[in-house]
Amino acid sequence: MTEKKKYIEIVWFGRGGQGAITASQIIAEAAYKEGYEGVTTAPSFGAERRGAPVAAFLRLSHVPIRIFSQIADPDIIVVLDPTLLPILQLGKKYKSDALVIVNSTKCPSEIDLDMFRKVGVADITSIALANSLTLAGTAILNTPILGAFVKSTGLVSLPVVEEAIRSKFTGSKGELNVTAARQTYEATMVYEG
Repeated sequence: MTEKKKYIEIVWFGRGGQGAITASQIIAEAAYKEGYEGVTTAPSFGAERRGAPVAAFLRLSHVPIRIFSQIADPDIIVVLDPTLLPILQLGKKYKSDALVIVNSTKCPSEIDLDMFRKVGVADITSIALANSLTLAGTAILNTPILGAFVKSTGLVSLPVVEEAIRSKFTGSKGELNVTAARQTYEATMVYEG
């Protein structure tokens, strides 16, 4: 966050039903609980159904935020579905000093992300499936990606994110989601270029 820019801008990319919007909302709640005064989140999607590309926009700041537009030049880019990478063309559209967090089994150079200053990578799909986080056979990636977000950014703490997960998902469902976030936190590899 530069002196000129008083907030951190984050874009979440996924497909309808994977949980990009929910993930953004959970981080917003955790950030607010950790003392960020300015927290805004907004989804972007069309009339498409489950499986279509969606985006969620999140701004965090220690001062109130008075801007609510979509984010064109994010500081952090989170990609829940690696099949979106060819469509998104991150290296052509976004600044190289952005932090990218991606669901993948590959290292940044294998998925054309080595031009970014910092890349967090974890096999989030496998963790979601191992924890039975599915709907109609599709992996739900929202809470597992939060572990990668916490480890890669350091903006919020894992215990506060776990608390926010439990407020969204109660009982045994909440504990499954917390476990997936913890496992992803441990599995995330952060590459710095």
